[in-house]
Amino acid sequence: MSRLRNIAVVAFSQAPIVARDEHRVASEILYPEVRSALDQCDVERAAIDYQVAGSSDYIDGRPFGFVTALDVMGSWPAKQDLHLEMDAAFAAYYAWVRMQAGDCDTALVCGYGKNSEGEPERVLNLELDPYYQAPLGLGPSATAALQASAYMARSGATDRDLAEIAARNRAAGAKNACAQLREAVPAATLAATPWVVEPLRRGYLPPYGDSAVCLVLAAEGKAERMCDRPAWVHGVDQRIEMQTLGARDVSRSAGARLAAERALAMAGLASANEVDVIELCATNPAEELILCEAIGVDAAAATPKKNPSGGPLCGHPLMMTGLIRLGEAFRQLSGRAGTHAVPNVRRVIAHAAQGHCLQQNLFFVLGSERRWT
Repeated sequence: MSRLRNIAVVAFSQAPIVARDEHRVASEILYPEVRSALDQCDVERAAIDYQVAGSSDYIDGRPFGFVTALDVMGSWPAKQDLHLEMDAAFAAYYAWVRMQAGDCDTALVCGYGKNSEGEPERVLNLELDPYYQAPLGLGPSATAALQASAYMARSGATDRDLAEIAARNRAAGAKNACAQLREAVPAATLAATPWVVEPLRRGYLPPYGDSAVCLVLAAEGKAERMCDRPAWVHGVDQRIEMQTLGARDVSRSAGARLAAERALAMAGLASANEVDVIELCATNPAEELILCEAIGVDAAAATPKKNPSGGPLCGHPLMMTGLIRLGEAFRQLSGRAGTHAVPNVRRVIAHAAQGHCLQQNLFFVLGSERRWT
């Protein structure tokens, strides 16, 4: 592989996830996070070459909400700017591509949206194919249940297995000051919660919440001046599968497997077991099992550590849940994870997903040292 630019995450700021932020619109939630991220780098917006954001007006509950975000990201002097109607982790990937092309050296990446203003189960129905599946009224909980059923039928996984994974995430989330659910709950208690859509119980699905996040990327030469412990991107890859659920085996994730393989190869790693921490964008325990299988790690093993932040099961702010995984990777590598820090972390995998049943998967591999010399 020809030499790529060393690019790092140098700052990350997140508003704690809450069920409903009563008194602020999305841009007002975002503003302090933008200021915090710039302050972490000890720079002003003039030091940023490019800005990109991920959000959805449908989720935000108003048209052209992304334009108002420019008020707080900065609209003057004019900068190159882009908005994606996707999780902001994909915006970070796009910024990384632009930086590899030499278009810019620094980028501001934002994710925001007030989930509490809309009805996510109805809005996300629009991600399905509009002719055969969306008219059925399927929401993400229903399609996730279909996927969980398919996985459990193929693998023999049980309701107890799902409860154990949910309990592990809830215990981890209790240590994360930004998590929405901060109470450890025993597996037996979660296994006694009612069905949302069988085989997924209320205790196995995350709450939607309001938040906003801002992350800063910088290329080698500037990254070291903006952060004392940058988290260097060693590998990254994105794969997309068919939108139509019947056109793929939803009990597996071929896209996650391929994206992880390519990202690990770029990072010079033979296996995901060579990293210390994995932050998975798994919104239910069955997804976590499918993703662990896809990337070749034992879901029950103590190492690599899975979701020390508590993961999406402890708070799922749509359009930024994936970028939070990347931010958590930065926190672990830069020594800023606080009470949920994992000791001696050198490499981390951060995963993001979009669409029903893991239709799109994005993997970052990050490390504490530069990848290319």
